[in-house]
Amino acid sequence: MKSLGSIRRDFAPWLDQAAVPFIRFEAVTKRFGGFEAVDDLSLSIFEGEFFALLGASGCGKSTLLRMLAGFEAPTSGRIVLDGEDMADIPPYQRPVNMMFQSYALFPHMSVEKNIAFGLKQEGMAKGDIAERVEQVLKLVKLEDFARRRPDQLSGGQRQRVALARSLAKRPKVLLLDEPLGALDKKLREETQFELADLQYQLHTTFIMVTHDQEEAMTLADRIAVMDKGRILQVATPAEIYEAPNSRFVADFVGNVNIFEGKVAAATGDRITIATSAGREIRVASEVPVVAGQAVSYVLRPEKLRISAKPLAGPNVLEGEVWDIAYFGPVTSFHIRLDDGSTVKVAMVNATRQGPLQLTWHDRAFVQFDEDAGLVLTQ
Repeated sequence: MKSLGSIRRDFAPWLDQAAVPFIRFEAVTKRFGGFEAVDDLSLSIFEGEFFALLGASGCGKSTLLRMLAGFEAPTSGRIVLDGEDMADIPPYQRPVNMMFQSYALFPHMSVEKNIAFGLKQEGMAKGDIAERVEQVLKLVKLEDFARRRPDQLSGGQRQRVALARSLAKRPKVLLLDEPLGALDKKLREETQFELADLQYQLHTTFIMVTHDQEEAMTLADRIAVMDKGRILQVATPAEIYEAPNSRFVADFVGNVNIFEGKVAAATGDRITIATSAGREIRVASEVPVVAGQAVSYVLRPEKLRISAKPLAGPNVLEGEVWDIAYFGPVTSFHIRLDDGSTVKVAMVNATRQGPLQLTWHDRAFVQFDEDAGLVLTQ
């Protein structure tokens, strides 16, 4: 079995049935009064993995991270790290370190003293501290900023100081709670690749909490999509995007068109769906279905073609250009179909002045191949 899409390296222990997980959440539940933040959740994470917990605010992802760190205790279930049950291990004795979104740097201390603080608290020898600080400063490329205070650094530099401080104690697991949320968009994009490269170099297990889909897709070897305290799907970024296991995951990650309807006919791996909008589409189905069964057909906007002229063949939809958004690499069209529904189409701007001449309120035709999308039954 192979993962869908490219993976960051020759590293996919989750496909090896003999591989032993480094971290296990076993039927973990966490309640705050009458509120269930985490609901009977089980999850395995492997050593050296960059793992992302992705979900909206309140889905339980930060609670899961805090339980692993020891800041919260599970109401039921257990957490195992490197073969050891964490139930009786206090936070300061766990082989983990957490990097917070706020960075929490000491403003009156220099960069090198911020990094050294935790090592001094552990009683490390002065010479060893100096050597360790020098190592991590080099790792995050801040050797020339060792004597500066946090207020003399840019946001990206402060982020790297916080990362260096977290890594200085050489934890087995680094926990990142929205680590790039305080950075502006361009700096965040640059830092994502730096963080991924650093994790690959160290081969330390990273677990990141984020609500940013792009961040999770860029950084993680695998992503767990969460909602209401439960994990809905665990897979590689490409699998989450191209093969979501439910309507919720398809709709949550990236843009998507969703056609609801019932199976009108099924022949082999090809089915005809009578959509709720009153049209029929013919598509490939990887799941067995029967006539009359309710299904959803999910289709990413970039899988459709758009034209100002009528198109021949199956799965042609016609409507009016309702909205246009130019993003540089891609132009996004919202086409209001004659039944009142809307289809989203993304067109790559492969040339500086593309041949497509469509503007607001023009008639437009869109088409998709039978195997362009995915049939879902849940």
